[in-house]
Amino acid sequence: MTIEFRLFGDVEARIDGRFVDIGHARQRCVLVALLLDVNRTVPIDVLLDRVWADHPPQRARGAVYNYLSRLRRALAVATEVSIARRSGGYRVVVDALAVDVHRFHHLVLQARAAVDDSDAATLFDEALGLWQGEVLAALDTPWLNTVRVALGRERLAAELDRNDVWLRLGEHAWLLGALSDAASVHPMNERLAGQLMLALYRAGRQADALTHYHEIRLRLADELGADPSKPLRELHRRILDADLTLDPPTR
Repeated sequence: MTIEFRLFGDVEARIDGRFVDIGHARQRCVLVALLLDVNRTVPIDVLLDRVWADHPPQRARGAVYNYLSRLRRALAVATEVSIARRSGGYRVVVDALAVDVHRFHHLVLQARAAVDDSDAATLFDEALGLWQGEVLAALDTPWLNTVRVALGRERLAAELDRNDVWLRLGEHAWLLGALSDAASVHPMNERLAGQLMLALYRAGRQADALTHYHEIRLRLADELGADPSKPLRELHRRILDADLTLDPPTR
């Protein structure tokens, strides 16, 4: 049987594609706290802090024990996963790639190491395609909120690397809509601004590319008191000059 754990979106477990009832939010939080350190023992004190922070209930250890007992029963039909008790803590034992977060990290590493841009693009798209909504949706603890922010940064970094690959492949037209959407969410990201400017220029929209540079230059000055970075200023100059080296590669 194939087991999958999904954390990008609603926290879910599936066995052979069928949903498994993994309980209420607190019980799912315990599972997530173990899955993010899959195949490693999480000390019980760390587990309590991840789930309840500074306000654990009375008999919190007993509650964790009960939650894990229920999770074991829910997952018992899948022999490739187990929840094991170890000295001082607990661990989930399963193939790390069965957890979408770890599969995302694996695919991104493969994409960044790929020699061929087409292979890298495919791997980046597969990794980013794992995101199915707000990460760890419906769960709210201080630790999980920190994890959510960190994963969001990793997603943006992967998207930026993916954009560079697709631009090298000459796929600026396909990418343009996604770049515009991302720039509205991250208006101060200069690397993203440069990618959007290049895609606009290659799409025959030189004026729009220059306008976007003007907008981010003013935003940086107003909010940070800073000028655009040297790479972004250089890209602006090359767009003004209609530098032929900015033209898309021949497919």
